[in-house]
Amino acid sequence: MGVLFDALLLEGPRSGVEVSVAETGRALVEAAGASRDLAPEDLTFACRGSLVGKEEWLESARTLRAPAWAVGRAGRILAEQLWLPRAGRHHAVLHGPAYVLPLGWRGASVVTVYDLVALAHPQWTKRSNALHYGFVLPRSVRKADVVVVPSKIVREEVMELLGVPEERIRVLPLGVRDVFRQPPAPGEVEDFRTRFSLERPFFAVVGNIEPKKNIAGTLRAFEIAALRVPHDLVIAGRKGWRCERDLAALEGSPLRDRVRVVGRLSDGNLRCLYHACTALVQWSLYEGFGLVPLEAMACGAAVVVSTGGALPETAGPGARRVALGDPAELAEALVVLAQHESIRRTLVADGLRWSRQFTWRGHAEALLGIYRDLA
Repeated sequence: MGVLFDALLLEGPRSGVEVSVAETGRALVEAAGASRDLAPEDLTFACRGSLVGKEEWLESARTLRAPAWAVGRAGRILAEQLWLPRAGRHHAVLHGPAYVLPLGWRGASVVTVYDLVALAHPQWTKRSNALHYGFVLPRSVRKADVVVVPSKIVREEVMELLGVPEERIRVLPLGVRDVFRQPPAPGEVEDFRTRFSLERPFFAVVGNIEPKKNIAGTLRAFEIAALRVPHDLVIAGRKGWRCERDLAALEGSPLRDRVRVVGRLSDGNLRCLYHACTALVQWSLYEGFGLVPLEAMACGAAVVVSTGGALPETAGPGARRVALGDPAELAEALVVLAQHESIRRTLVADGLRWSRQFTWRGHAEALLGIYRDLA
């Protein structure tokens, strides 16, 4: 039926959205191979030429390669808006899996929207994102035949802020990558601890250091909890945008010798982090879904989340919820998990059960149904 999937975003380091686009593409290739309604040759992935050869799932897929000038952010935006509508004009359906569609596209279309942070909370994002998405995202959403969102709260926001009727929106939760469902090899966690000098028990935070992650608030809660438990705080993520306030809080903390910023970790190291931590903490101000808590649950980590955005919905009964506001409440939750192993084990078991339902294969199969209906 001719479906074109826009994978032009995939270049360089990946945060949540890039991971989601790559995993959706991989799962679509697998699901199409097992589908009676859609053959793999009916799917085409628009991508930069440099991506082919780096992604195993693309080796057996049909690709539409962008021009050589489509490099960097500006090149990708120009390619999406100017090159893609013409180059892909023979396809029946276009899927923009990362917020935007080419505004010149004339066929049927699907757009995936993970959140509306750039519109509702521009102070939490890059200025360039606020400007770009502020212009293109509302037009893309109103243009699309189907808007895919990962959570009910994003559905409500799309309806309220952009005026999209509910019947045009589909809630498709994201998935947990297979690497986090596999146990570490014998000795792998101990080697990880040694390489990163993690001799003490620790709480973990995973994600870019950026405003919505609420690193300063989490740090304050840790400082309170650390008066009662011997733990460190490990932050795994790269420095993001507008991170000066959080970096100043980390540098000025009276417990900065117990706070470790280890940067962005490989998936293998991240799996070890989840297995080794006493608890994974995501006390974000807002999340449109929340992949990190689910991946941590799948690894057997106890998880604590905020009430920010979709986190209570995504984490469900698999995590302990702490309302945003008083860091002392988060500190108490951390102390309880550190001091009461039976409570922690119960939370771990709940998280493992809950996380099993979130699969990229299920996400992809639902997308194939949408493509079929549109075509």
